[in-house]
Amino acid sequence: MKGIQGLLLALGLGLAGAVCNWFYLERLAGREAKVSFIGIRADAQINVGDTLLDSHLVKVDIPRSAVGNLDQVAPHWKDLPLVAGWPSNRSYRGGELVLQQDIRTPGAKDLNDKLGRDEVALWIPIDNRTFNSMRVNPDDEVSFILPNSAVGGPSPTPIEGQPPPQPQPSGSANSDIVGTFRILELGNRTGRPEVQKAAGSRQTNENVIAIVSKFTGGRLEAKAERVTEYMRASKAQGLQVILHPKKRPGQ
Repeated sequence: MKGIQGLLLALGLGLAGAVCNWFYLERLAGREAKVSFIGIRADAQINVGDTLLDSHLVKVDIPRSAVGNLDQVAPHWKDLPLVAGWPSNRSYRGGELVLQQDIRTPGAKDLNDKLGRDEVALWIPIDNRTFNSMRVNPDDEVSFILPNSAVGGPSPTPIEGQPPPQPQPSGSANSDIVGTFRILELGNRTGRPEVQKAAGSRQTNENVIAIVSKFTGGRLEAKAERVTEYMRASKAQGLQVILHPKKRPGQ
């Protein structure tokens, strides 16, 4: 009889301990730091190709100890401005988390969508010792510094119908500045760095940039021909870049 009483007492203490432990975990979860992710509202239905709108999305808080590998596969709530406005790659139902792989990022766009009539893309190697790609974005405008024959570089060939190169200011007599060109992509990046990061795109070497050139009558425009001619003569030596300020309204 005493054995049964002892067993019942032990079971009672065990249950009491379990209840106390559950209350402890609940209190701990309430105090634990949360990580906020982007979820789909309970009443929302997203189809493939639909644009993710702010009204579709809701903040989802998850205790840090339960996050696991979500940090690697799902954008955080702070990245909402970078997620809203992009089309979804799959269908969503309410209550699901948005995943990085389900968002079409600028890097996934076809470059042809950014080329106008009579325009082509040229890929140019850059001297990354003098170029900070993280401070430059697609649609920025740049020029290139082409060393001339005085420093061992190729002399530019005059192009029919084009004026000869103008003398450069003091300090640049040994080089020509050729441009401007609009940037299409840097490496595989066709958007701002933070957008690529929020979408989980892996950063690649950005020492090659794609620029836009006019292409008419089977020929590149004169400034692009000068760059490609230099690239051939220098065996694709990386070029130094000059970044131009953005054009303001009225300029």
